[in-house]
Amino acid sequence: MKHYFEYQDSKSYKFWQIEIEANTLNVKYGKIGTAGQEKISSFDTPEKAQKEMEKLISEKTKKGYVEKTGASAKKIARRIGVSYDEAEEGKTLLEKVTVFLDSSQATEVESLVIAAWEEAYEEGPQASLDLLIANPGKLPQLKELFVGDMDSEECEISWITQADYTQLFAAFPALERLHIKGSKDLILSSQPLKHEHLKALTIECGGLPKEVIEKIATAHLPNLEYLQLYIGVDEYGFDGKIDDLRPFMQKGLFPKLKHLGLVDSEIANEIAIEIAQASVLEQLETLDLSMGTLSDDGGRALLDSSKIAGLKKLDLHYHYLSNDMIKEFKKLSILVDVTDQQDTEDEWRYPAVTE
Repeated sequence: MKHYFEYQDSKSYKFWQIEIEANTLNVKYGKIGTAGQEKISSFDTPEKAQKEMEKLISEKTKKGYVEKTGASAKKIARRIGVSYDEAEEGKTLLEKVTVFLDSSQATEVESLVIAAWEEAYEEGPQASLDLLIANPGKLPQLKELFVGDMDSEECEISWITQADYTQLFAAFPALERLHIKGSKDLILSSQPLKHEHLKALTIECGGLPKEVIEKIATAHLPNLEYLQLYIGVDEYGFDGKIDDLRPFMQKGLFPKLKHLGLVDSEIANEIAIEIAQASVLEQLETLDLSMGTLSDDGGRALLDSSKIAGLKKLDLHYHYLSNDMIKEFKKLSILVDVTDQQDTEDEWRYPAVTE
């Protein structure tokens, strides 16, 4: 018997799979779009293997992993990128995407991850993105797209040059999840943003431009359930203010929204104070204000809010809250993540992700 789980938060999107056969457990795990790693364990009896599987599943479920069944558990994913050595040899992302689209696997792929490309600090993936947009018929099953999945050794997040996604939404009307990493030269859409089936949108960056924020705030996304925005700092692209984020705090902007993340922000206290009494809390299951400069000012506003009690989870990890306030959050009846406390005596406070 096989069980397949997925997990997404402000830092990662990964899978975990466990399969039992007699007295053997086969566990696979890793980033969505990769083959992952594999671990095989043998036990004295099938009963012991079954007990261990149930224990591991329980642990993963408590951490937030969600089991996928049916067709979603058989999802075919592909990851395409150019390593440093390949770039030195003159290989390009466009060449790799071209080969992929001409392969028989392309028609089956549901999740596509575009990893590092050559000279990402200077050139964006526009040519490769345009090739995808021009060939939707070769990707009839595509449901998930992640562009820019690279670590800091490949390119600092604030240096990643992005692209214009205007035509993507019309080209792939069945797309359900879009994850973009990097905001340099990012154009989400030069037209009114509309998509009937998009369920999850994540933009991960060191600073989110006001223009992109406004485009999302005025978008028609009736099925959006998950929104995760890295607000960042002005030094790396954030040129907005709290007024630009207020639309996301209104109930009904996205009728099906269950998870709202306004993370990695240098104005985390302002966000917390505003959202503490916001109507959007009436529809959310998870509020993520993690990875920013949240201190006791914003924390007090959240603790004093009666609407917070309606959440299933409040994520505040990486923060500047005092020890006393952390204790108060731990007393709440909902799940609260207040791990990764930063030095509250530090005069200079920064979000977790900037450069």
